[in-house]
Amino acid sequence: MISLSKKGKIFLTLLISGGLFISLCSFASAFEAGDKDTFYIDPFYDTSGRNQVSATLKNISEKVYFYIEDEYWSALSSNDQNSYLVLIDNIAKEFDNTIYSSLHYIFGSEWSPGIDNDERITILLTDIKATAGGYFNSKDEFTKSEESTSNEREMLYINATQINNPLMKSFIAHEFQHLITWNEKERTQGLLDDVWLNEVRSEYAPTAAGYDSVFSGTNLERRIGDFLANPFDSLTEWKGDRFDYPPVNIFGHYLAEQFGEDIFSLMLKNNKVGIYSVEQAIKDKGFNFNFSQIFNNWTIANYLNNSSLSDGRYGYENPYLKGAINVSPINYSIVSTSVISIAQNIKDWAPYWYRFINKQDAGTIAGDLEIEFEGGVERGNFNVFYIIEYFSRPTLINSLVLSNQKGVLKIPDFKNDIDSVTIIVSNQFKKSGFNSNGESNNFVLSVATTIFGEEVPEPQPQPEPNPNKLARPEDYGLKEGDLIRAEGDFDIFIINQYGYKRLFLNPTIFNMYGHLTGGWKAVKTVSPSTRDAFVTSGLYRYVDSPKVYFLEVTGGDTGMLHWVNITANSFLTQGGKSESIFTVNKSEFNWYPKGVDKNSLQ
Repeated sequence: MISLSKKGKIFLTLLISGGLFISLCSFASAFEAGDKDTFYIDPFYDTSGRNQVSATLKNISEKVYFYIEDEYWSALSSNDQNSYLVLIDNIAKEFDNTIYSSLHYIFGSEWSPGIDNDERITILLTDIKATAGGYFNSKDEFTKSEESTSNEREMLYINATQINNPLMKSFIAHEFQHLITWNEKERTQGLLDDVWLNEVRSEYAPTAAGYDSVFSGTNLERRIGDFLANPFDSLTEWKGDRFDYPPVNIFGHYLAEQFGEDIFSLMLKNNKVGIYSVEQAIKDKGFNFNFSQIFNNWTIANYLNNSSLSDGRYGYENPYLKGAINVSPINYSIVSTSVISIAQNIKDWAPYWYRFINKQDAGTIAGDLEIEFEGGVERGNFNVFYIIEYFSRPTLINSLVLSNQKGVLKIPDFKNDIDSVTIIVSNQFKKSGFNSNGESNNFVLSVATTIFGEEVPEPQPQPEPNPNKLARPEDYGLKEGDLIRAEGDFDIFIINQYGYKRLFLNPTIFNMYGHLTGGWKAVKTVSPSTRDAFVTSGLYRYVDSPKVYFLEVTGGDTGMLHWVNITANSFLTQGGKSESIFTVNKSEFNWYPKGVDKNSLQ
């Protein structure tokens, strides 16, 4: 991405990355085929360094205006022009029928009718440099009085020379997601998301539209190939070059598999950006993973790719990823006497894999192995994981405990039952403010065969982390709105789809809801464990008011409401979740006495 100003941003799609495109229909339009216009373009990407081109409207579909640069068009033969129009028409139909609805479902919506008060977006096919497939320039979303080179349209720029590229539909999906992100994050919330995370979503867009379902020749196939060729690139540093795209692509697929495709729309709708946006979206899904845990699991999955381990977090289910993602670590052989020292500079969120393979023979005396790690303290927040692959035991995975960025792993009897030890290193110091040239840190990894002079305990597997996923009604044969009570308990709750329940504090309150189908007879008796799987919420909102209240239980069947008098942002930062707020009717709201305001959720 190139930042032109506080308001204007360009998202470039490299030809190695992605792009966009066009169609013809007879829907009501502010323009007609054959109309001419002059457009501002970015001279950096133009083959001739121009800043304006004239173009003609060649195709109008239900969702898109397709313009073609006049100079490029006039250079085509008559036969090529006819073929070009056919290709545009096919692509336009694909956009209208597949891309538009698929991306709306997964990500959200572009601004519509937008800056130009027109529900169609504009795609300009122009002569862009051969290395680029297209770009999106957010300047076009502002008036000319705000941005003098604005085209005042929801608009995408596509390389006209790539009309025959079989990846064109994937290019379209990629760039359209950028347009959606601008609306959902920047325009609606005034937030500029991290470039790397914006690209995560755009790289997933072809999959969301179904264009990676046949592997050969797809965007996913190219990304996997480049990822395996260079898996050490930083996830968060963004230069916009070839090897920036593969890790965000693979990471996006990992997120979708682990947490569901709706993770992307949750990112866009929350009030955070970058790493914090991912964490919030995961919490909104009912999980309690932080970004570091997700990243570490991902780096392990990229090496082991075994979804049968640890509830699936160390592998992929997508058949194309499942059969292809196995990064090649930097290999070292451990012989009878080995001393290895590795010094490495490392960017934030750039993983390195080192595998130490057992090549010791029966005559080896120094059959133990010691691995020392030391990372730079300044800007150091290193995470080091080790994977021990045995001949006769299950694979062991754990993290190395670091103190002041130093740690030691002692492996007794390496000689006899261990095939290899793989070390995964990443530095996770920076959490925001990423750019195209992030700072580096360094570490030293020292490995030596030895004989331990005293008994050393064997490494142990890490405890299974508890993701604290909230219950889903369907997991227990229930549905949203069901009334439940536990065996031996007379308290009645109503559950929602997000894993929360709220108590009917008094029988009088229950009778205030005549719409509850079946009344008391509809209450389902469940086990105490099922009841407890749903988190009890004390947050209520009167149906005709945005105010949120906390219910204080003051007796066996009495309570008092307190207005939670804090901002929405404070509510979220204090751990509040909108999904935990239950709406009550006027009768119930008026039934409770009101207490003093609360100035926090605590």
